[in-house]
Order: sequence, then structure tokens, then C-alpha cells
Amino acid sequence: FRTRVSAPDFARLQNFVYIDSKESLNKFSTFVDTLGIKKIHGNLFNHAMDWWRHKEMHEWIIPCLVKSQSPLSADVWDSTPSTTNTNEAQHAWTNTQTGIKLTLVEGLETGYQVDKTVADEIEASMRTGILSNPNNEIFHREARNSQRRSAQARKARESQAVNDESAELRLKIAAELEARRGSNARTKELNEQLQLVTGTSGGRKTKSTGVLTASSSGRAKTHAPRAGEFFNSTRCSC
Repeated sequence: FRTRVSAPDFARLQNFVYIDSKESLNKFSTFVDTLGIKKIHGNLFNHAMDWWRHKEMHEWIIPCLVKSQSPLSADVWDSTPSTTNTNEAQHAWTNTQTGIKLTLVEGLETGYQVDKTVADEIEASMRTGILSNPNNEIFHREARNSQRRSAQARKARESQAVNDESAELRLKIAAELEARRGSNARTKELNEQLQLVTGTSGGRKTKSTGVLTASSSGRAKTHAPRAGEFFNSTRCSC
């Protein structure tokens, strides 16, 4: 719907994830409704729940997208990965244990064996107190998790600062473009009015078609005689 709204309105729609309060969220919903574009605000009595109506109808979507509306604390939000890369990495490890391009039955059987092996290792470690990885005790894991969370929070703050500055610049650029379009339209309108007033076309004044013009004394202007004209006019004919 980029072409259906002005540039500042489109920038505001894009930046909804940075809403910082419930009051701002309500104002944003009102703003979306006032746009009057079904593709954006949707129709409550229609199965076609469009962009914003769809998010309002499902109570979990906005808290997942807008930090200020999430039940998570700010630190937990900043340290929580915004991708599923960790799970994807686990898939890659599983593939190294089971292989790929398996049939459904083979996948179930090999997956079961991998899960059983991991469960047996955990059970043995709990029974004997000996870990397969001596650097994988709770202390080591918490230390690594703390470092990871600190790094993620720092990167999130840096990214947030860049996003905030970028959003502000986009709004300024959009406002400048909108003002420029308005100025161009006003200039065109004034040029058209100027042409109507002066009777010009394309900036060139039309030439008069009159032959004789009157002087300030009311006499018609005449040109001075050229050489020979006076002699010829006074010469007697024989």
C-alpha cells in the first residue's frame, strides 16, 4: 500500500514496532482507521483481515512485534534472539547424526536413536556426576550465557540507535519530498495565472497586429521620408 498513502504516513506505518506506550498504540490504531484504506485497516465484519486489523485480532502478534507491549523485561527482550538461528543450528547437528534425504520411516527411526543416545548421556551424567564435557557445568554455561546476553544487548542497543536515527531521517526526507511536491504544484498554478493575466504563452508576449498607432497628441505616427522621396514628390511632371 505504499502508493495509497503519503510518504510521511507510509514511514509512520513502517515504524509501528517502535511504539513506546499503550497510549501511542491507541493513537496509531486511530491513525490507521482515519486513513480509510481497507487494505491497511481491514474490515471487522469481513473474513479478509488486512494488515493492521489482523494484528489487532490476534492478541499475541503485537506483543511479539512491539517491545513496549511485550510481557518480557527490556533486558530479556534485548538479549532474546530475533531469529531461529539456534534451532536451525540444532537441525544441522541432527542431520550430521542421522543423514539426509531419508524416507519418513528412516527419519523417525534414526531420530529416535539420536534422541535416545542424548537422553542416555544426560542420565549417566546425572547418576555419576561426571559430565561428558567438563567445561559444561552450570557455572560455565551461565558465564557463557551472561557474555552472550551482554553482547546481544549491546548489539540490540546499537541497532536500536541506528534504527531510531534512520527512522527520523526517513520522516524528514519524506516531509521534504512532500513539501517539494506541494511547492512545484503551487509554482505551476502561479505560472498558469501569470499567463492568463499577461496573455503570454510560454513566456513570450504576443505581437500586436495593428498597423498604425496613435501618439500622445492623437496624431497618427508617420515615418521620416527616405532619401529621394521628397524630391520625387515635388518634381513637376512634364
